[in-house]
Amino acid sequence: MKVKFYRKVKLLNVDVCISGCPDEAKVSPSGGHFTEGDVLTCASNGYPEPSYTWTDSNGDIVSTAYTATLSEGWFNLTCTASGHLPTPCSASYTVTGYAVGKILQDIADH
Repeated sequence: MKVKFYRKVKLLNVDVCISGCPDEAKVSPSGGHFTEGDVLTCASNGYPEPSYTWTDSNGDIVSTAYTATLSEGWFNLTCTASGHLPTPCSASYTVTGYAVGKILQDIADH
């Protein structure tokens, strides 16, 4: 069960919305043709801005930014957007594919 936290507070005469947990993560591009060096971008909602972690199929962390750069070969990368609330909460999205090496891509393009 996912619990959403929403509260509106007045701070220095400015309205601040605290929505808490990210309820979804989106990755772009999430399909199609991938080439070595392509950058996957993860986006999510939540306030304050969630932190991002990319992990491979072994659970190893490959990036702690909202982006991950592809290496040549098969990949299975999961982006997890984590909220910053006392109760841990997150949303994830997994992308699987094959990134063609730049040299092979250059040959194919000519």
